[in-house]
Amino acid sequence: MNKTIRGYLLSPLFALLGTLVACSGAEIIPGDTDLLVASGYTQYGWRSEPLSPTGYSKDKLYQADPAIRSAIEERMKELGYTLVTSSDAEFLIDYIAAAGVNDGLLESTSSNVTPYPSATIGRQIDGASVDNAYALGGAKQTGNLMIVFLDNKTTDLLWQVRVSSLIQDANKVDTSAVRKAIRQGLSTLPSAP
Repeated sequence: MNKTIRGYLLSPLFALLGTLVACSGAEIIPGDTDLLVASGYTQYGWRSEPLSPTGYSKDKLYQADPAIRSAIEERMKELGYTLVTSSDAEFLIDYIAAAGVNDGLLESTSSNVTPYPSATIGRQIDGASVDNAYALGGAKQTGNLMIVFLDNKTTDLLWQVRVSSLIQDANKVDTSAVRKAIRQGLSTLPSAP
């Protein structure tokens, strides 16, 4: 994926991704690890080069890219994988980002707070549930990041994980929150053989 296309796809999300907050309920959807495990690969490289900020760019993408790469590299090292140049790598890592809108319902794994009031016959509706229904109702921005692992020779998909979260503050990149969300996303990845 060339840098221009990748930047176009990623730019909208990084305003959102920078605010991924793992502790507030990042939803993690990991892929099946069978292909990666069967490959026996231990050396990875980056599919694309790090983004270089331009002098006048205010795009959050350029702020979030180093945090994303650093978090992925840190977790991969902990799992026993070795970072090498992309030409020497057995598999390549890249990420795809996209902005989204949630219709007011929380992700299924995001929280135990019900976004609508519930009542039983003969009981009053809980005031906190009503407040939550108002606070969580309506469209909410989400940040979505997909991390993909590709075979370096065949470009076949070996593994992927999607990390999604409701956005708290789209005006800044919270690198520690990005790091937590990525670590949570890579938590299902098996250790290197």
